[in-house]
Amino acid sequence: MSLLKIEKHSDVLTALGLVKDEVGKESDRIHVAGGKALMIGKREPAKEAIAYAEALDAFVKKVKALEEEWKALEAKIDEATPEVKEIVLPSKPNKPHKIGFKRNVIEVGPKTKFTVKFPDGTLITAPKAKDVLAKTIEKIGASKVAALGFLPAGEPLVTKDKSQLQKQPHEIAEIKGGWFVKTHSSTQAKMTQVEQIAKALEIKLKVTLA
Repeated sequence: MSLLKIEKHSDVLTALGLVKDEVGKESDRIHVAGGKALMIGKREPAKEAIAYAEALDAFVKKVKALEEEWKALEAKIDEATPEVKEIVLPSKPNKPHKIGFKRNVIEVGPKTKFTVKFPDGTLITAPKAKDVLAKTIEKIGASKVAALGFLPAGEPLVTKDKSQLQKQPHEIAEIKGGWFVKTHSSTQAKMTQVEQIAKALEIKLKVTLA
């Protein structure tokens, strides 16, 4: 028996979006872990792990294709006659009118953020972790960071070609010099990225969870 109940067609698109986001997050995590393994000399295991993450990236692309295919199917129903819609679309049961209601409140913990302190005393801080990452890369020098070739989730961390950043296009920060920073990752992943950049460029940064 199926556990997924589709109340309306848009539920399918929502479900696909959730799958895409969760697999994307797992890919980001493995890319970061693989990067750490490379840095301590575990080259072969790291390569296999990163290859697996790249397979997850390919899966995400397939889910994106399914999203577009589903949108095309939805468009057919939108263009259909009322008689066809009456057959295809799920009927809405009449619900009795209720006087008063209870609201379930879900407490959400505050989003974490971090700070970065440079040897010259410069402190990078911002309300959002993605801005700290972008500002840190801007101060270090986007061209230097881009030259390191970091590829979180299979896309460049820093690039001048925005078209290379197809995943989560709303999670991109533009910095000086016409550079773009991929900011779609957890706060911990961003901190790890800064630490990896600092180690590769031999910069003594202090990265602290705020």
